Order: sequence, then structure tokens, then C-alpha cells
Amino acid sequence: MRTTALIVTYNRLEKLKKCWEATSSIGFDNIIIVNNTSTDGTALWLERLDDDRLIVINSIENTGGAGGFKMGAEYIEENISTDWVFIYDDDAYPDENILNEFERVNKKGYAALCSRVVDPAGVDCKMNRPFKVLPLTLYQNMQYILMPERFLPKPKESSDCMTLSFVGAIVRYDVLIKSIDFIHDKLFIYVFYSYHLVLNGYKFKYAPNLLFIHDIPAISRSSTPSWKVYYLTRNLLLSRKFFQKSPPYSYCSIFFRLVKLSISCLANKRKYESLCCMLEGIFDGLKGKDGKR
Repeated sequence: MRTTALIVTYNRLEKLKKCWEATSSIGFDNIIIVNNTSTDGTALWLERLDDDRLIVINSIENTGGAGGFKMGAEYIEENISTDWVFIYDDDAYPDENILNEFERVNKKGYAALCSRVVDPAGVDCKMNRPFKVLPLTLYQNMQYILMPERFLPKPKESSDCMTLSFVGAIVRYDVLIKSIDFIHDKLFIYVFYSYHLVLNGYKFKYAPNLLFIHDIPAISRSSTPSWKVYYLTRNLLLSRKFFQKSPPYSYCSIFFRLVKLSISCLANKRKYESLCCMLEGIFDGLKGKDGKR
């Protein structure tokens, strides 16, 4: 079984070094790093690495996480022979035993596997947890707020799921190649890749014995950066454009999520900046603007 690691990086050289140290010690057949036009010396550092498995793709512009993964997937389609692709950002890395555990997982019938993602202290990263049931309607979203355990798998129990995080997703090669167009690079960060796959009949499995460490700062766990508020807001509205026949969220659900996000902005230390970014995201989402801010 051939495995490929696909990593996207942008201006986080110190994080990337840690990611590389962990990744290179694991027996991946190929390691692809997409450099999203970093300006912190990343390109020069990558040039100095000596590993026959490493392939560096230097983008001419920062296309965001989704754009970087799409670029990597297109390269894999044209140049790499593999069976499974392990996807993650430069601030994450797989556990040293992940390939041994991957061999033991029942993969039959699944298009992709979702790893358990924890922070360096071993706490599960909420942003990377998959949904076993996706809350689509206003009622379901209200239920999710009150009883999230109905929608999320138990952290240490294997189960089918409906979403994938781009940290710790392990996608079957043939599925990735068929679904490259589902990676919306113009959405910059907030993608609906897994929802596209679900609509096309693919199945995912949450496998908690497959472990990734997401080295994120405490502030990222407690509040949403202002720039991210803009993309979350705008792309939530754009979801209606990209999924005209079967949108992932109803209008009532979108309204509820925006209210929830505005409350989060008010709790942010930079509340004025966050609220301005949210308003900008609403205007651009209603105008149908995609791509960079």
C-alpha cells in the first residue's frame, strides 16, 4: 500500500520544521509540500532538505489552504502513483505510529478516513472534529448547541461520519482524483469538499486510533481571528451559490449561525474589528464575491 503526505504551508516556518521532522520520520512513499508564496524564508529552507521522497510545489500566489490542497491534488493526479493521500497543514503532524495503525483500520467501502486531532496537551481540537450527523436546519443547529453529542462521534470511538477536516483527512487516491473540482479554491479557507462527496454517495469513517497533533495557540481555541470571521461569514452565504440544488444550510440556519458568530465577535478582545469583518463578509457574500478579501 502506497501512501502520500500532502502538506500546505504559508509563513509558518518554525511550525513547518516541526511538521517536517515528524513527517519525514514516518514511512510515507511521497511527501508533497505546497508553499503558498511564503515570505519568511520557507522556500530557501525547503531547498536545503535532502529527501528523495520530497516534492516541493512553489505557488506563484497565496491561494489559501483549499487552493494549496487543490494544487497538490492536481500534481498527484499527473505525477504520483499512490493509494492514499494524508492531508494536513504545516501546523499539524501525524503521530509516529499512524501508518501502523492505518494498516489495521477497516478501510473497505470508505472513500476517506478522518483522524482524531488533538492539541499538544492531548485535548481534542473542536474545529477538527467531524460530524456524524451534519446540522443543516435551524432546529438541528439549535439541537447541536444544546446537545452536541448527538451530532459528534465520541472522541475515542470509531464511527461513520459526514464531514472531513483538512487536518488529518486521509483520502483514497481514486476518490481524490475524481473530486478535485469539489475543492473550491476560491473559497480560500472554508471549503465544502466533504459535503460534495456525501452528495455523490461517498462514505467516511472516523478512526480515533489514527492520531494527528494540531499545534495551535491557545487564542485560536478560544476566539476566532478577525480575518477568519470575514471568510466564515462570506463563505457561509456563498454556500447557497455553490450548492444551488442541495445547499448545506437553510436560510434560517445561516441566519442562526450568523447570530452565533456575532455573539462570538462581541466576546472577542478586538470586537470592533471582528464585527467590521463580519459586516464586510455579509456584504461580499450577498454580492457573490469569492476569492481573496
